[in-house]
Amino acid sequence: MKRSKTQFRRLTELTNLIRAGQRPVNCLILAAEWEVSQKTVQRDIDFLRDQMHAPLDYDRERKSYFFTEPTWSMPAMLVSEGEILAVLLASRVLEQYHGTPVAGQLGHIFEKLTDMLPEKVRVRPENLFSRFSFRGPPAKCVTPENWSAVIRGLCEQKTLKLSYRTAEMTATTAPKESRVNPYHVANLQGEWYLFGVHDGQTDVRQFSMARIVKATVTGDAFQVPVGFDAGKLLADTFGRYSGVSESHTVKLLFSKEVAHCVEECEWTAGQVLRRRRSGEVELTFPAKGLFEVQRWVLSWGPNVQVLAPKALRDSVREDVRRMAKAVG
Repeated sequence: MKRSKTQFRRLTELTNLIRAGQRPVNCLILAAEWEVSQKTVQRDIDFLRDQMHAPLDYDRERKSYFFTEPTWSMPAMLVSEGEILAVLLASRVLEQYHGTPVAGQLGHIFEKLTDMLPEKVRVRPENLFSRFSFRGPPAKCVTPENWSAVIRGLCEQKTLKLSYRTAEMTATTAPKESRVNPYHVANLQGEWYLFGVHDGQTDVRQFSMARIVKATVTGDAFQVPVGFDAGKLLADTFGRYSGVSESHTVKLLFSKEVAHCVEECEWTAGQVLRRRRSGEVELTFPAKGLFEVQRWVLSWGPNVQVLAPKALRDSVREDVRRMAKAVG
Protein backbone atom coordinates (compact mmCIF):
# COMPACT_ATOMS: atom_id res chain seq x y z
CA MET A 1 0.00 0.00 0.00
CA LYS A 2 1.40 3.40 -0.99
CA ARG A 3 1.95 5.91 1.80
CA SER A 4 -0.24 8.37 -0.12
CA LYS A 5 -3.33 6.24 0.50
CA THR A 6 -6.05 7.82 2.60
CA GLN A 7 -6.92 6.88 6.14
CA PHE A 8 -10.17 5.38 4.91
CA ARG A 9 -8.24 2.96 2.69
CA ARG A 10 -5.91 2.04 5.56
CA LEU A 11 -8.84 1.47 7.92
CA THR A 12 -10.50 -0.79 5.37
CA GLU A 13 -7.30 -2.80 4.93
CA LEU A 14 -6.75 -2.94 8.68
CA THR A 15 -10.27 -4.24 9.28
CA ASN A 16 -9.91 -6.92 6.60
CA LEU A 17 -6.58 -8.15 8.00
CA ILE A 18 -7.87 -8.36 11.57
CA ARG A 19 -11.02 -10.21 10.52
CA ALA A 20 -9.04 -12.66 8.40
CA GLY A 21 -6.84 -13.57 11.39
CA GLN A 22 -4.34 -15.36 9.17
CA ARG A 23 -1.27 -13.51 10.46
CA PRO A 24 -0.30 -11.09 13.22
CA VAL A 25 -1.54 -7.52 12.84
CA ASN A 26 0.39 -4.87 14.76
CA CYS A 27 1.94 -1.42 14.34
CA LEU A 28 5.45 -2.69 13.54
CA ILE A 29 4.34 -5.01 10.72
CA LEU A 30 1.84 -2.62 9.14
CA ALA A 31 4.18 0.36 9.30
CA ALA A 32 6.72 -1.59 7.25
CA GLU A 33 4.13 -2.82 4.74
CA TRP A 34 2.38 0.51 4.29
CA GLU A 35 5.58 2.58 4.35
CA VAL A 36 4.28 4.84 7.09
CA SER A 37 5.30 5.48 10.68
CA GLN A 38 4.20 3.30 13.56
CA LYS A 39 2.51 6.38 15.03
CA THR A 40 0.34 6.61 11.91
CA VAL A 41 -0.75 2.98 12.28
CA GLN A 42 -1.40 3.51 15.99
CA ARG A 43 -3.58 6.53 15.22
CA ASP A 44 -5.56 4.41 12.75
CA ILE A 45 -6.04 1.70 15.39
CA ASP A 46 -7.10 4.27 18.00
CA PHE A 47 -9.54 5.80 15.53
CA LEU A 48 -11.02 2.37 14.74
CA ARG A 49 -11.51 1.60 18.42
CA ASP A 50 -12.48 5.01 19.83
CA GLN A 51 -14.33 6.70 16.97
CA MET A 52 -15.83 3.73 15.13
CA HIS A 53 -16.37 1.73 18.34
CA ALA A 54 -14.70 -1.40 16.98
CA PRO A 55 -14.55 -4.29 19.56
CA LEU A 56 -10.76 -4.28 19.34
CA ASP A 57 -8.33 -6.02 21.71
CA TYR A 58 -4.68 -7.07 21.69
CA ASP A 59 -3.29 -10.60 22.06
CA ARG A 60 0.15 -10.24 23.65
CA GLU A 61 1.17 -13.81 22.92
CA ARG A 62 0.46 -13.55 19.19
CA LYS A 63 1.39 -9.84 19.16
CA SER A 64 -1.72 -9.16 17.14
CA TYR A 65 -4.93 -7.18 17.34
CA PHE A 66 -8.23 -9.03 17.09
CA PHE A 67 -11.96 -8.37 17.24
CA THR A 68 -13.78 -9.69 20.31
CA GLU A 69 -16.83 -9.82 18.03
CA PRO A 70 -15.58 -11.64 14.88
CA THR A 71 -18.54 -10.49 12.76
CA TRP A 72 -17.92 -6.77 13.33
CA SER A 73 -17.24 -4.68 10.23
CA MET A 74 -16.92 -1.03 9.40
CA PRO A 75 -20.21 0.84 8.92
CA ALA A 76 -21.41 0.73 5.34
CA MET A 77 -21.12 3.91 3.31
CA LEU A 78 -24.37 5.75 2.73
CA VAL A 79 -23.56 6.22 -0.93
CA SER A 80 -23.77 3.83 -3.84
CA GLU A 81 -21.06 2.90 -6.29
CA GLY A 82 -23.03 4.59 -9.04
CA GLU A 83 -23.20 7.83 -7.06
CA ILE A 84 -19.45 7.82 -6.43
CA LEU A 85 -18.76 7.16 -10.10
CA ALA A 86 -21.07 10.03 -11.01
CA VAL A 87 -19.04 12.34 -8.80
CA LEU A 88 -15.81 11.02 -10.28
CA LEU A 89 -17.13 11.75 -13.75
CA ALA A 90 -18.08 15.23 -12.60
CA SER A 91 -14.45 15.75 -11.64
CA ARG A 92 -13.53 15.48 -15.31
CA VAL A 93 -16.07 18.16 -16.16
CA LEU A 94 -14.58 20.44 -13.52
CA GLU A 95 -11.16 20.13 -15.11
CA GLN A 96 -12.19 22.89 -17.49
CA TYR A 97 -11.53 25.24 -14.56
CA HIS A 98 -7.84 24.36 -14.59
CA GLY A 99 -6.93 28.03 -14.28
CA THR A 100 -8.06 28.20 -10.64
CA PRO A 101 -6.31 26.97 -7.48
CA VAL A 102 -9.44 24.95 -6.70
CA ALA A 103 -8.64 22.66 -9.63
CA GLY A 104 -5.36 21.69 -8.00
CA GLN A 105 -7.24 20.31 -5.01
CA LEU A 106 -9.69 18.25 -7.04
CA GLY A 107 -7.23 15.47 -7.78
CA HIS A 108 -6.64 14.83 -4.09
CA ILE A 109 -10.35 14.91 -3.28
CA PHE A 110 -11.33 12.50 -6.03
CA GLU A 111 -8.47 10.15 -5.18
CA LYS A 112 -10.12 9.80 -1.78
CA LEU A 113 -13.43 9.00 -3.49
CA THR A 114 -11.70 6.38 -5.63
CA ASP A 115 -10.35 4.76 -2.47
CA MET A 116 -13.90 4.46 -1.17
CA LEU A 117 -14.95 2.19 -4.02
CA PRO A 118 -15.16 -1.52 -3.25
CA GLU A 119 -12.53 -3.83 -4.72
CA LYS A 120 -14.98 -5.30 -7.23
CA VAL A 121 -16.81 -2.73 -9.31
CA ARG A 122 -18.29 -2.96 -12.77
CA VAL A 123 -16.62 0.23 -14.00
CA ARG A 124 -13.19 1.25 -12.73
CA PRO A 125 -12.48 5.01 -12.53
CA GLU A 126 -9.38 4.71 -14.71
CA ASN A 127 -11.49 3.12 -17.47
CA LEU A 128 -14.19 5.73 -17.02
CA PHE A 129 -11.70 8.57 -17.37
CA SER A 130 -10.15 7.11 -20.51
CA ARG A 131 -13.54 7.09 -22.26
CA PHE A 132 -14.64 10.66 -21.49
CA SER A 133 -12.91 13.93 -22.32
CA PHE A 134 -13.86 17.53 -21.65
CA ARG A 135 -12.35 20.65 -23.10
CA GLY A 136 -13.49 23.93 -21.59
CA PRO A 137 -13.01 27.44 -22.93
CA PRO A 138 -9.58 29.07 -22.49
CA ALA A 139 -9.25 30.23 -18.90
CA LYS A 140 -6.97 32.84 -17.36
CA CYS A 141 -5.02 31.64 -14.34
CA VAL A 142 -5.63 32.95 -10.82
CA THR A 143 -2.70 32.75 -8.39
CA PRO A 144 -3.31 30.71 -5.21
CA GLU A 145 -2.32 33.70 -3.05
CA ASN A 146 -4.83 36.04 -4.68
CA TRP A 147 -7.53 33.38 -4.68
CA SER A 148 -7.08 32.74 -0.95
CA ALA A 149 -7.09 36.45 -0.13
CA VAL A 150 -10.27 37.15 -2.12
CA ILE A 151 -12.13 34.17 -0.64
CA ARG A 152 -11.05 35.11 2.86
CA GLY A 153 -12.16 38.72 2.40
CA LEU A 154 -15.45 37.52 0.93
CA CYS A 155 -16.23 35.08 3.76
CA GLU A 156 -15.01 37.30 6.60
CA GLN A 157 -16.46 40.49 5.06
CA LYS A 158 -13.13 42.30 5.17
CA THR A 159 -12.07 45.03 2.76
CA LEU A 160 -9.48 43.99 0.16
CA LYS A 161 -6.54 46.06 -0.96
CA LEU A 162 -6.19 45.33 -4.67
CA SER A 163 -3.45 45.99 -7.14
CA TYR A 164 -5.39 45.58 -10.38
CA ARG A 165 -4.59 45.70 -14.08
CA THR A 166 -7.52 46.59 -16.35
CA ALA A 167 -7.96 45.18 -19.85
CA GLU A 168 -6.95 48.50 -21.40
CA MET A 169 -3.57 48.61 -19.63
CA THR A 170 -0.36 47.61 -21.37
CA ALA A 171 2.29 45.40 -19.83
CA THR A 172 4.36 48.48 -18.91
CA THR A 173 1.50 50.38 -17.26
CA ALA A 174 1.53 50.39 -13.48
CA PRO A 175 -1.52 48.61 -12.01
CA LYS A 176 -4.19 50.58 -10.17
CA GLU A 177 -4.33 50.49 -6.37
CA SER A 178 -7.76 50.41 -4.76
CA ARG A 179 -9.72 49.19 -1.76
CA VAL A 180 -12.68 46.95 -2.60
CA ASN A 181 -15.41 45.41 -0.47
CA PRO A 182 -16.03 41.92 -1.95
CA TYR A 183 -19.71 40.97 -2.32
CA HIS A 184 -19.73 37.94 -4.59
CA VAL A 185 -17.53 35.62 -6.70
CA ALA A 186 -18.87 34.03 -9.88
CA ASN A 187 -17.56 31.77 -12.62
CA LEU A 188 -18.73 33.03 -16.00
CA GLN A 189 -17.95 30.74 -18.91
CA GLY A 190 -14.79 29.35 -17.33
CA GLU A 191 -13.36 32.53 -15.82
CA TRP A 192 -13.63 33.80 -12.24
CA TYR A 193 -14.87 37.28 -11.41
CA LEU A 194 -15.14 39.25 -8.20
CA PHE A 195 -18.09 41.58 -7.71
CA GLY A 196 -17.73 44.33 -5.16
CA VAL A 197 -17.70 48.05 -4.52
CA HIS A 198 -14.85 50.48 -4.11
CA ASP A 199 -14.56 51.42 -0.45
CA GLY A 200 -16.84 54.40 0.24
CA GLN A 201 -18.93 53.92 -2.92
CA THR A 202 -22.14 52.02 -3.66
CA ASP A 203 -22.08 50.90 -7.31
CA VAL A 204 -21.10 47.24 -7.81
CA ARG A 205 -18.13 46.66 -10.12
CA GLN A 206 -16.86 43.51 -11.83
CA PHE A 207 -13.19 42.51 -11.48
CA SER A 208 -11.45 39.71 -13.36
CA MET A 209 -9.64 37.71 -10.70
CA ALA A 210 -6.96 36.83 -13.24
CA ARG A 211 -6.09 40.52 -13.59
CA ILE A 212 -5.50 41.00 -9.87
CA VAL A 213 -1.76 41.54 -9.46
CA LYS A 214 -1.94 41.34 -5.68
CA ALA A 215 -4.78 41.02 -3.19
CA THR A 216 -4.37 41.72 0.52
CA VAL A 217 -6.99 41.31 3.24
CA THR A 218 -7.19 44.38 5.48
CA GLY A 219 -8.50 44.50 9.03
CA ASP A 220 -11.42 46.71 8.03
CA ALA A 221 -14.82 45.04 8.21
CA PHE A 222 -17.86 45.96 6.11
CA GLN A 223 -21.47 44.87 5.77
CA VAL A 224 -23.02 43.61 2.55
CA PRO A 225 -26.21 45.63 1.97
CA VAL A 226 -29.38 43.76 2.83
CA GLY A 227 -30.79 44.39 -0.63
CA PHE A 228 -27.81 42.95 -2.52
CA ASP A 229 -28.98 40.09 -4.78
CA ALA A 230 -26.29 38.20 -6.73
CA GLY A 231 -28.94 36.44 -8.81
CA LYS A 232 -30.41 39.74 -9.90
CA LEU A 233 -26.94 41.15 -10.57
CA LEU A 234 -26.05 38.28 -12.90
CA ALA A 235 -29.45 38.07 -14.56
CA ASP A 236 -29.50 38.82 -18.30
CA THR A 237 -25.73 38.27 -18.51
CA PHE A 238 -24.59 37.32 -21.98
CA GLY A 239 -21.08 35.91 -21.89
CA ARG A 240 -18.64 36.95 -19.17
CA TYR A 241 -19.53 40.57 -18.50
CA SER A 242 -22.60 41.19 -16.42
CA GLY A 243 -22.90 44.90 -16.94
CA VAL A 244 -24.54 47.19 -14.43
CA SER A 245 -26.90 49.05 -16.74
CA GLU A 246 -30.47 48.15 -17.58
CA SER A 247 -31.09 45.26 -19.93
CA HIS A 248 -31.43 45.65 -23.68
CA THR A 249 -33.87 43.58 -25.69
CA VAL A 250 -31.79 41.98 -28.42
CA LYS A 251 -33.64 40.77 -31.51
CA LEU A 252 -31.79 38.91 -34.26
CA LEU A 253 -32.91 37.31 -37.51
CA PHE A 254 -30.95 34.24 -38.71
CA SER A 255 -31.06 32.91 -42.28
CA LYS A 256 -32.69 29.57 -43.00
CA GLU A 257 -29.24 28.11 -43.79
CA VAL A 258 -28.26 28.29 -40.11
CA ALA A 259 -31.75 28.16 -38.57
CA HIS A 260 -31.33 24.58 -37.30
CA CYS A 261 -28.01 25.48 -35.61
CA VAL A 262 -29.64 28.36 -33.77
CA GLU A 263 -32.60 26.26 -32.67
CA GLU A 264 -30.40 23.47 -31.28
CA CYS A 265 -28.90 25.58 -28.48
CA GLU A 266 -29.99 27.59 -25.50
CA TRP A 267 -27.80 30.64 -25.93
CA THR A 268 -28.91 32.50 -22.84
CA ALA A 269 -31.60 32.48 -20.17
CA GLY A 270 -34.88 34.08 -21.20
CA GLN A 271 -34.41 33.57 -24.92
CA VAL A 272 -37.40 33.26 -27.25
CA LEU A 273 -37.18 31.52 -30.63
CA ARG A 274 -39.68 31.95 -33.44
CA ARG A 275 -39.39 30.34 -36.86
CA ARG A 276 -40.85 32.35 -39.73
CA ARG A 277 -42.65 30.87 -42.71
CA SER A 278 -39.64 31.77 -44.83
CA GLY A 279 -37.53 29.35 -42.78
CA GLU A 280 -35.65 32.13 -41.00
CA VAL A 281 -35.42 32.10 -37.21
CA GLU A 282 -35.96 35.09 -34.97
CA LEU A 283 -34.07 35.03 -31.65
CA THR A 284 -34.96 37.47 -28.88
CA PHE A 285 -33.25 37.70 -25.48
CA PRO A 286 -32.39 40.25 -22.76
CA ALA A 287 -28.77 41.36 -22.33
CA LYS A 288 -27.25 43.96 -20.04
CA GLY A 289 -24.06 44.48 -22.00
CA LEU A 290 -23.81 44.56 -25.78
CA PHE A 291 -20.03 44.17 -26.20
CA GLU A 292 -20.01 40.35 -26.17
CA VAL A 293 -23.32 40.18 -28.03
CA GLN A 294 -21.71 42.22 -30.80
CA ARG A 295 -18.73 39.85 -31.08
CA TRP A 296 -21.06 36.84 -31.11
CA VAL A 297 -23.25 38.38 -33.82
CA LEU A 298 -20.20 39.05 -36.00
CA SER A 299 -19.19 35.38 -35.73
CA TRP A 300 -22.31 34.46 -37.77
CA GLY A 301 -21.17 36.56 -40.71
CA PRO A 302 -23.83 37.28 -43.35
CA ASN A 303 -26.27 34.75 -41.81
CA VAL A 304 -27.62 37.15 -39.19
CA GLN A 305 -29.39 40.51 -39.24
CA VAL A 306 -29.69 42.76 -36.18
CA LEU A 307 -33.28 43.95 -35.74
CA ALA A 308 -32.82 45.60 -32.33
CA PRO A 309 -31.54 47.50 -30.48
CA LYS A 310 -30.34 50.30 -32.73
CA ALA A 311 -27.09 50.70 -30.75
CA LEU A 312 -26.13 47.08 -31.52
CA ARG A 313 -27.11 47.41 -35.17
CA ASP A 314 -24.99 50.55 -35.56
CA SER A 315 -21.93 49.08 -33.83
CA VAL A 316 -22.08 45.89 -35.92
CA ARG A 317 -22.41 47.95 -39.10
CA GLU A 318 -19.38 50.04 -38.10
CA ASP A 319 -17.28 46.92 -37.35
CA VAL A 320 -18.20 45.39 -40.70
CA ARG A 321 -17.21 48.62 -42.44
CA ARG A 322 -13.85 48.68 -40.67
CA MET A 323 -13.19 45.01 -41.44
CA ALA A 324 -13.97 45.58 -45.11
CA LYS A 325 -11.55 48.49 -45.17
CA ALA A 326 -8.86 46.43 -43.41
CA VAL A 327 -8.99 43.61 -45.97
CA GLY A 328 -9.06 46.05 -48.87
